[in-house]
Amino acid sequence: MSTSVVLSVMPSEPIDPDRYMGDVPDDIAAALTAAGQPRSPGLWVPRSGPVRLLFQLSGPDRVVAGQRLVEQVRLMGYEADLSLAP
Repeated sequence: MSTSVVLSVMPSEPIDPDRYMGDVPDDIAAALTAAGQPRSPGLWVPRSGPVRLLFQLSGPDRVVAGQRLVEQVRLMGYEADLSLAP
């Protein structure tokens, strides 16, 4: 069984989900690229609260990469979380 690892990031600028074109802030894109992770996000649109970018992480070290990315992204000033699901 494979573990699903998702990085969730709240961007500094609000996202309108109806007009979102897949843009990722440059600093987050650079961190993902450096970690060898895909930079194409999905969106999480909660009933209340801001829209978040979701990145499905891949590779055999995706859990470790996700933990590092959370730290990096938080140091950049973003709110970030990591979700693990069996």
